[in-house]
Parts: sequence; C-alpha cells; structure tokens
Amino acid sequence: MRRVKERPVNGRWSRGSLPERERYSYEYTVFTILEYLLERKQIEPVSKYHIMTRVRLPSQRPDRVSSVLDLLVERGWVSLVKTEHASFYKITEEGEKEYKRWIRDFLEFARSLYRK
Repeated sequence: MRRVKERPVNGRWSRGSLPERERYSYEYTVFTILEYLLERKQIEPVSKYHIMTRVRLPSQRPDRVSSVLDLLVERGWVSLVKTEHASFYKITEEGEKEYKRWIRDFLEFARSLYRK
C-alpha cells in the first residue's frame, strides 16, 4: 500500500487537501473497493455513501471514490443498479476474477522475495 503525500502546486495545495493529510494511491482505492464489494457480494449491493462511510479509505474525497466506481463499472468489474433514490454497486464475476488474479500475482511476488 502506497501513501501519497500531496504537495503544493503554484503555492496552493492540490485537490483541496490540507498539507498534513495524506491520501492512498488510486490503485489502493480500486483494490480496497473491489475487496469490500466481494465481501458484501452475498449480502446486498451498496451505495457510494455506504462505501465512503464503511470502507477504510481515509482522506479520500467523494469525487475520487466516484471516479473509481465509474472506472470499475466501465471495465465491467462492478455493476450499477439505479433506483429512484440511489445508485448501488455490486461486484461482477469479471470483477471477482480480476480481484483474485491481483491477489495471486501479489502472493507470487511476495513468495518470490523469500526464494533463493
């Protein structure tokens, strides 16, 4: 997990953040949302508000989470269910396969560190 410290651009802090705050990388945000949706797969689809309040994404702005969710829907890894009052997200089979592939790749990398 890589944390990115925001830096000032032209004397102003980018993305409206405070100088002492850090945010997680885009990749971490994608991975964390997919993981949470996989955990909730058998329960029910979840709203963006639910993701923002229940998933460990400190210092992530709602527009950043929205852009990640849009990307996941665009890729077919998450499905979007719109109702009259809210939109809900649920992981797809393709999203589950991609998540598991990332886990396998990471475990292979981690195990390679201990091989001689």
